[in-house]
Amino acid sequence: MSSIGRLIWMCAWVLLSAITAQTADYPPDIQRIMDRGKLIVAMYYKDIPPFFMHIPGKTAPEGMRCQPSGDGYFCGVDVELALGIADTLGVVCEFQRKAEKFDSLIDILGRHEADVAISLLSKTLDRSRKVLFTKPYVSLYNGMLLNRLFMATYSENSSLISILNHPTVKIGVKGGTSWVQYVNRLFPNAVILEYPSWDPDVISAVRKGDVMAAYADEIEIKKAIIAKPDVVIELKTVVLKDITDPIAMAVPWDSFQLLQWLNTYMEEMKVTMTADSILGRYPESIKGSAEQLVSGESQQ
Repeated sequence: MSSIGRLIWMCAWVLLSAITAQTADYPPDIQRIMDRGKLIVAMYYKDIPPFFMHIPGKTAPEGMRCQPSGDGYFCGVDVELALGIADTLGVVCEFQRKAEKFDSLIDILGRHEADVAISLLSKTLDRSRKVLFTKPYVSLYNGMLLNRLFMATYSENSSLISILNHPTVKIGVKGGTSWVQYVNRLFPNAVILEYPSWDPDVISAVRKGDVMAAYADEIEIKKAIIAKPDVVIELKTVVLKDITDPIAMAVPWDSFQLLQWLNTYMEEMKVTMTADSILGRYPESIKGSAEQLVSGESQQ
């Protein structure tokens, strides 16, 4: 074969390879998942019913999509969402649960140790500087549990904001969460105390009067009431309907195609939720976890 013939043959081969690659391959962020054959989902290391939780038993809870795990099943809102996404991609789902703080999920994505974080993760301005967020799949109101003995010292006509936004007031919140940002913004003059966990640390603190208020989202607030209605004797519940906490999936900063695909997935599957619809879907699991919350026992 002449040199010109070889050159023509090589050009044709390169062109054919390029065309084949374009028709068969996906963008790099999707291709990694397909080549691996699994979707790696970063998730907070402790269970937070009803979003992700272990349920013991030999059979999966009726009406729930769960993954076998140990002597039971791994279930919940975020688990079902992750499993559905993996199914649609045609791969298996692997949950990576080593993040001991919610902010650590952002670091895991930054190191490309997971494809996506689906973990009751709040979409905030600070986190959005490091990762990409999908559209929210649920937006939760913020809320508080107030110590009734503390509140009794104030007039009913007093503004709640003015009462709590005072240098002598202590407000408890779980560290490493978006709640820290919200409570500091809302009550800049108060003393904000960050605790390792919501349950039992923050809950115990407000019940004992170590803090005057406990700040969280509406689901955590409602869980206590569902479990044990007489908790209202000790604590007053407040839902702040002018402050919403958007919960979304997050992907690494360079996973543009995966981000677009996840948004399209939610549109196609009509993935929209409210706090009440979530509580209604998982009533028994919430009740069990909330009973631990009210009694001061630690969730696992």
